[in-house]
Parts: sequence; C-alpha cells; structure tokens
Amino acid sequence: MKFIKILFCSSFISLLCTFSSTVLAASTYQEIKQHLIIDLTEIYPNATINIDFIPPNTHKKNIKCNNFNMPTLKKVPTGGRVSIRLTCKQPNWSTYISLKISIYHIIATARSHIYKGETLTADNIYFKETDITKISRSYFTEPKTVLGKAARRNISQHQSINPYMLSSPTLIIKGDSVIIKAGGNNLNISTLGTALQNGKKGRQIRIRNNRSGRVIRAYVTGKGRVSTNPD
Repeated sequence: MKFIKILFCSSFISLLCTFSSTVLAASTYQEIKQHLIIDLTEIYPNATINIDFIPPNTHKKNIKCNNFNMPTLKKVPTGGRVSIRLTCKQPNWSTYISLKISIYHIIATARSHIYKGETLTADNIYFKETDITKISRSYFTEPKTVLGKAARRNISQHQSINPYMLSSPTLIIKGDSVIIKAGGNNLNISTLGTALQNGKKGRQIRIRNNRSGRVIRAYVTGKGRVSTNPD
C-alpha cells in the first residue's frame, strides 16, 4: 500500500492565524495542502515529504477563497523551491505562493570508498533516507537494480549512487573457458568453448568452439556462459 507523510510547520500555521489580515486564510492553506498531497503522491510514492509554506508578499486583507484553482504540480526542482500561481474565483483574486519541499526517499549510498571497476555488493553500499531534491541526477531505490554493477569511476564514501557512475560488470575475460548454449525449437545443445573477447551481459562476442575449432559469435548470458540466441 502506498503512503505519504506530509509534515507542516506548526509555527507557520499559528502565524497564519495571528496575521490573517495580511496572509492567506489557514483554511485555504489546508485546501492547498490536500491538492499537493494528491500531486506528490503520484510523483513520489512511498516517500516522506516535508512542505513549508513561505508567506506570500501581499497586503490584501482577509484573503479567503471558496473556489480556488492552481496548476498540477508535475515536478519538484532541485533545491525543492516551488512557486505556484493561485487563482481564486470566489472572490476574484490571484497571487503566487512559494513552497519549500523536501522529499525523503531510501536510496543507494556508498558505505565505503568504491574504486573504479569494483563490483557493488551489500558490503560496500547501503540504503539511506535522503532528501532527493538535493540530488540533481537519478538514483536507485531497489537493491536488485544496483547490486552486481561495476563502478565506472571512483565513488566517495556516503555519496549517493546514480546510473552514470555504474556500468555492467565484465562477466567473461578473453581466454576464459565458457559453456556455449545453442539450439532452438525446444532443442538445446551445450558445448565448451574459449572466449576470444571480453564480454558483458547481453553483449555479442567471438567464441572458439573447442570441439570443431570454428569461431562463432554468441551472446553473454552470465559468468562463463554464452548463447547463440539473444535473450
């Protein structure tokens, strides 16, 4: 079941009640809150979200709204600061409201320094709750999407891990003995071969069939395993 936590600054709500003659009515903010909950739940399921309203620069008195309209929030930019135009139909007025949004998600993080070429395992990464609005690139939320990958460059300790830092590991090294799987139509034949190239999963490389001496091209399916047919 999806859930989302919305935390509001209680001191600010008190401020709204005290200075209701110069800022939006607290009831209007509650309606805006519900509107944002719907939008943000769709974009960031299973996240913990903290929203702080920044008081609008307005001198209108007793601003209340019985029928307001605001655009759908489609994305929270890096830094989490958002400005939204709020339009009220009854009574007729409009203003801009500013928000500071923090979105906390459990993401893959380097437990220790990871060197270029090193494989990511449960020993060198962990999953940490992080404010993703402070991250400019994408991230990993599931262990299966990051474990077994190789570091494309050095990754610092406690650094959030993104796809640009990683590459698929080399599963076959030139000269390795491999099992060649061939066939089709429910007929599978396996034989031994020798890799003539390095290979990552899904890549097609040259293999020498040890029995016939023939050089073929086959797809890497795992460590020490290739197939003449793509997955």
